[in-house]
Amino acid sequence: MSILVDFNNVSQRVSDFESPAYQERYSSSPLIRGIAYLLVSVQWEGTANILSDAFVPDVDDAVSFQATLERIGYQCETIKYDSTHHLLNHSEICFVQIEKLCSLFLGSNNGKIVLFDYVNNTTFEIDADKTPCTAISISEYSKLFREPPPESQDKSNWIKYSFYRYNSELKSLIILSFVISVLGALQPFFIMSVYNFALTSSSEATLYWLTLFAIIVAFSEYTFKKLRVKIISTSGKDLAIHISKNVVSKLLWLPYSMTSTAGVSSQLARLKDIDNFRRLVTAESTLSYFDMPFVIVFIIAIAIMSGTAALVVFAGLLLMLVFCVYSRYQYTQATSKSSRANAMVSYQWNEILRGIRTIQGLPLLRVIQSRFRACHYQSSEDAERVAVTNSKVQAAGGGLIQVIGTASIVVAVIGVMDGTSDAGAMLATVILVWKALGPIMGIYNSISKFQSLKASAAQINNLMSLSDDKLTLHKSPPIREFDGLITGSGISHRYQGATIGLTNLGFKIQPGSKTVLSGASGSGKTTLLNILSGMEERYQGAVYIDGYNIKQFNSFRFRKSICHIPFDLHIFDGSIESNFIFHNGLMPQNIMQEWLSFFDLDSWFPEGLATTISIDSVQSLPNSVQQKLRLALGLGALEQKVFIIDEPFCGSESENSHYFKKLFSDKLMTKTVVFSSNDTSLISTSSFSLVLEPDGNSKYFGLTDKYLASLG
Repeated sequence: MSILVDFNNVSQRVSDFESPAYQERYSSSPLIRGIAYLLVSVQWEGTANILSDAFVPDVDDAVSFQATLERIGYQCETIKYDSTHHLLNHSEICFVQIEKLCSLFLGSNNGKIVLFDYVNNTTFEIDADKTPCTAISISEYSKLFREPPPESQDKSNWIKYSFYRYNSELKSLIILSFVISVLGALQPFFIMSVYNFALTSSSEATLYWLTLFAIIVAFSEYTFKKLRVKIISTSGKDLAIHISKNVVSKLLWLPYSMTSTAGVSSQLARLKDIDNFRRLVTAESTLSYFDMPFVIVFIIAIAIMSGTAALVVFAGLLLMLVFCVYSRYQYTQATSKSSRANAMVSYQWNEILRGIRTIQGLPLLRVIQSRFRACHYQSSEDAERVAVTNSKVQAAGGGLIQVIGTASIVVAVIGVMDGTSDAGAMLATVILVWKALGPIMGIYNSISKFQSLKASAAQINNLMSLSDDKLTLHKSPPIREFDGLITGSGISHRYQGATIGLTNLGFKIQPGSKTVLSGASGSGKTTLLNILSGMEERYQGAVYIDGYNIKQFNSFRFRKSICHIPFDLHIFDGSIESNFIFHNGLMPQNIMQEWLSFFDLDSWFPEGLATTISIDSVQSLPNSVQQKLRLALGLGALEQKVFIIDEPFCGSESENSHYFKKLFSDKLMTKTVVFSSNDTSLISTSSFSLVLEPDGNSKYFGLTDKYLASLG
């Protein structure tokens, strides 16, 4: 059997996708079959299982088709033709929509268009005519490189390029902000005109015309503001979702070796960074940033009515700019000190938790008090200093804005008193002054956010520039199916600071055999299983499966090709069915139900697959039930040929060992199974045993019968 995908063997590839295990999936979402045939034609290296998980359902098949291909790394091109005659010149297999007909275009035959009806799994021909149609195909660049175009590959500025996706919306916001500023500047001229024309002439007609003009301007300003808010609420929301989805996806695609050592706080910090940008791009206060450049419109309007007042406003703006720079410096200094104190608190917690064994002989309360009293006091003091600094800056800035506004108004009043201006111009100037200061106040009030936004952008850019499993997915040798020959050569492993660990292990596990790992607690059984499953990459030596070094394969692709059931298999809040799907992808319900019945779990979950479970509810069950549920969820659809199980039935081995005997004689009979246990009832179900010394050296590898005989 071929271990790797043979792209030249098209019939084999098609048969892989037409496996009986996926017929139920195809019947509920027939478009998957059409996408599968397209991917076979472009020599996609993935499997039916990966495609099933990646499928994006939608009421519109065209949207679903494009979204699914983009999820697995392809970029699509959409072409709208005014007639189906153009399809005769189309050389690539693609998705076509002709009126309400959705199908896969396969080519042409004697002037007829050959289509694949993925719903009924059949091909048919139609005549080319003048009916408009839409064709969606994979771009040529994407076929070759399986990555976005080069302009978005500068991951060090990923946030910047994310905003570039909305260039048209940004331009619209700028234009609308300019128009709104102009309309806002016209409003005060109405008041001046009432004084200068309507009152002096005592003409009601003039007043009505001026009022009509003011109403039109006000309504226009309201309409444009509403349009601007709509843009920020729709495109801003879309941008927030884009950033959130990509950052979370990046975290999920990072190699296990990177995330397994990361603290929960550092991972939650990335979610906080996402939230900072979500609030930035969806908040109406963000519009102040677009209004700021057009303060010049109000200054020009003020200059028309009172040049001296305009100079005062302009000078005040310059003074405000200097103050903003200074206040930001002061705020940065205060927050940096607080950050250092908070970091020291975290450091002390880490030291305590890491060295808990070494300080057990000391009075722990006194140790904690002595270590934390100083840094907590400093942290609280610095936090108070930050709050005081911020309040002082806000108060000083608000006062400065009041001074600028008052000074401008006083200058306008003096102009009226000197006769160089009239009362109407003075009132208009007062309104314009506060309109000019409005955007500045909005931006100034958010000055404390600048530093956090800058830090969040830097953290997200650093995260997005990391190499992950998704980026290397298409570069990995494409795995079709393993036979199950596992070979270990010179495997050694040490955790940081440890003096003992796995040492120069060598073994050869035959396909279809059942091998148990035994040894004292801490001898390295779980570590070895993690190495075999590709979870732990920091080791010396080599692990081969069917002659291939597992480090040749992309981590995600390798783990999808085997079944690894860890000791702490996570339980998600939801139904048992959803937990099956989370751990295995979509699979037939009858297989899920078979596992519940096989492990005699029906009585514990009376609602069957619809039973809602959580970590707490499962932990309240007897240990035997917990272990059986873990195995049921982990084994899934049994699509793989290699199964790695850590401590099956831990704590309830003797009463549940008969399940393993049934599995090994039926469902797992032809599978390669490696599991860990020290219980003789479970060890006896295996054919081979690999026994480890307490220090991680190999003690015995051979037939289980001989090992059990040595135990007496």
